[in-house]
Amino acid sequence: MAFKKKLLSLAMVSTIALSACSSNDDMSQQDIYDPLEPYNRAVFAVNDGLDTVLLNPLTEVYRFVVPDPFRVAISNFLNHIKSPVYLTNELLQGDFDGATLVTKRFVLNTFTGFGGIIDTASWEGMNYEPEDFGQTLASWGVGSGPYMVLPIFGPSTTRDSIGMLGDMAMDPVNWYGWNHGENDITNVRTGATLLSTKDEYMDLQKDLKSSSLDYYAAVRSVWMQRRQSLINDGEVSYEEY
Repeated sequence: MAFKKKLLSLAMVSTIALSACSSNDDMSQQDIYDPLEPYNRAVFAVNDGLDTVLLNPLTEVYRFVVPDPFRVAISNFLNHIKSPVYLTNELLQGDFDGATLVTKRFVLNTFTGFGGIIDTASWEGMNYEPEDFGQTLASWGVGSGPYMVLPIFGPSTTRDSIGMLGDMAMDPVNWYGWNHGENDITNVRTGATLLSTKDEYMDLQKDLKSSSLDYYAAVRSVWMQRRQSLINDGEVSYEEY
């Protein structure tokens, strides 16, 4: 319980601090605010090495062992159980249409998608829209702060790093694990999310790395554009980058 309170307190204190950030921290991709670039490049190199020696081979094994339809089902289920987080963020943003969509998707996928492993809601035109606390902070006018690269987690900003803590604090799966001492549940979910996310984006990463003169700058640009698109509730497509 103490840990949960610390997370919530840190998120709130950091939100207040970030409110002082200038709104022009949200710069275009040609002028990304990256004052920590030397440090970020060092962490980026470590993460890239970890990808090369561990995560990429592990993901290849995952792809070989788990057929594509089952990997899609795993991804669907992981998104499904995050619905309470999406719903909370939609409400915090005052987006009641978005909150209604999340609720409809959750109910439909629960009862007709075998607990969320099949995304039947998308068949009805109710497409998946991820919402996180970083996006909520942006909707409140909080500036992004400096671009930063986190160990393992990768690209972020000050605002999105705080947003990640906020999402952890409001996630019912985490609350269940903390309250019942079931850390294995959160650990398994974290591992599954890591593998599923890596499976989704590994080919893009490899293509970007092979075609970029500056891989760090390319990843930074693509990530910042994606975040801005999510904040604006836009369609996210990497083919244009």
